[in-house]
Amino acid sequence: MEESILSSVPRMIWRLLESHDIDADAVFRQSGFDPAHMSEPRMRYPKDSFQNLWANVVKITGNGSIGIEAGRFYSPLDLSALGVSFLSSTTLMEALQRLRRYESIVNSNLTITLIETEQRVDVLSDANIAVKEVSKIHEDIRKAVVLDLCRKGLEPDLNPIEVAFTYPEPEDTSEYAAIFRCPLLFSQSVSRLSFSVDDTQRAFLTSNRELAFGNDQILNEMLSELKGSSLASQVKHVIIECLPSGTPTEKDIVERLFMSSRTLQRKLSDEGTNFRTLLLEARRVLAEQYIADKNMPLAEISYMLGFADQSSFFRAFKKWTGDSPSQFRESVS
Repeated sequence: MEESILSSVPRMIWRLLESHDIDADAVFRQSGFDPAHMSEPRMRYPKDSFQNLWANVVKITGNGSIGIEAGRFYSPLDLSALGVSFLSSTTLMEALQRLRRYESIVNSNLTITLIETEQRVDVLSDANIAVKEVSKIHEDIRKAVVLDLCRKGLEPDLNPIEVAFTYPEPEDTSEYAAIFRCPLLFSQSVSRLSFSVDDTQRAFLTSNRELAFGNDQILNEMLSELKGSSLASQVKHVIIECLPSGTPTEKDIVERLFMSSRTLQRKLSDEGTNFRTLLLEARRVLAEQYIADKNMPLAEISYMLGFADQSSFFRAFKKWTGDSPSQFRESVS
């Protein structure tokens, strides 16, 4: 599985750049991001592009502690269903357990560990980022975002009992103190956010069990897709998203997966398939699903599958199944 992040996560960086009157679109594209994908559900960006983006942000702003500031520009919806599920939890501990269970959906390389003792609960996190400056920023954002989510669920006055950072103490820690409002430890062996056990047992003001369970189903599906994600399945997913706008080309796919045509062809070959085969498979599977729904007109199905006209769709479907769309619809009734 290629290391990646959820496409909605960088939206906080976009807002941060705009707050500094920096051309966010130019910075994103320079870093290898197509900003249009940030609003596409379940789309993902390669981890390397994310690191390049942050490295460029540090270079442009000259602020090595900008991760602390960036935490003010996120929205829970930037975390997709995880943000909603977290805030819908019954207690803070339940919310933290959801965060641990589903953190890889947001960042496939992120590991969160919960350690509970009689008096405290430690939230340990590590994104395994080799670039020192980017690792520092990512560590700051993780803590700032998690703490803000906890405060949204409980109350703004919630404070950790201690926060530990893996890097040396900055010259100015005033913003750290203003955000975390607790003892700060630097040059520690692990990145840690610690809460009292009593606070973790408190009921969330935003609790909604039905909403939480509904979003858990979405998260479990996303997690399953991510863990079993072959390149072929990723290509099929992109093809399905593109079909209503017309038949996607190999060029369309490589642009959205951030790789060259040669790399795509080689990796698909290693998996025993190719782009044309995946396009046909995606169309056929969708066609059979759509036709089974008698409420969908055949003309609309033809459009949804990217065919130039209905007759082209009918000929293709007959070749796939031996039946016309109408005959197939009758057979599944």
